Amino acid sequence: MTKLQLTSVAGFAVHYLRFISPEGELTQALPKILDQQSLLMLYEKMVLTRLFDQKAINLQRTGQLGTYPPSFGQEAIGAGVGFAIQDDDILCPYYRDHATFFMRGINMRDVLSYWGGDERGSALENTQAGRNDFPICVPIAGQALHAVGSAFAIKYRGEAKAVVTLIGEGGTSKGDYYEAMNLAGEWNLPVVFVVNNNQWAISTRRSDQTACKTIAQKAIAAGFEGIQVDGNLQSG
Repeated sequence: MTKLQLTSVAGFAVHYLRFISPEGELTQALPKILDQQSLLMLYEKMVLTRLFDQKAINLQRTGQLGTYPPSFGQEAIGAGVGFAIQDDDILCPYYRDHATFFMRGINMRDVLSYWGGDERGSALENTQAGRNDFPICVPIAGQALHAVGSAFAIKYRGEAKAVVTLIGEGGTSKGDYYEAMNLAGEWNLPVVFVVNNNQWAISTRRSDQTACKTIAQKAIAAGFEGIQVDGNLQSG
């Protein structure tokens, strides 16, 4: 039997970024934009989000609030995104982005109104930064498609801004997400996909819903770079 000769046609790498070790020590210098005042503000927003989350969970469990998805443990992701995104940029959130909402100036009353069944909580009329942001997207990965559509409009109009959308790593296994990334890569759109990898897709373990070694490598198939940022959970 003839042995086939195979050659490599492409090679890829996933880059890894870390600033703080699991022991809480700096591994490299922080970006210059993170001065002491900014770090304190970010910490305050994280604590505020944690307290809001605890209150909302209590309201939900006592029947005073409808469905509520906790954001416990991912406050830093939301605060960081909210810190980086500009006022004119567009946020396409999913249902655990409370820290980003508060960084964008969205008040707690509106968020509680939404989860209490009042869609007026999604109006975002009380904040300058969030005036063009999308409402909370409950269907898994639908917000990624909204982001791509918005990014196409931005590029078509020649505007100097971007779209940011967030998702859990479980949502990256949905067809909607792959379709959104494929268009973003093919059309070279100004959109950033932020994935919160907490090792679970609701009640399904990561190992049961994807065979990828990293979540970041999924971007490669779409034609753009994916970067893995260490959040001191398990590697991935």
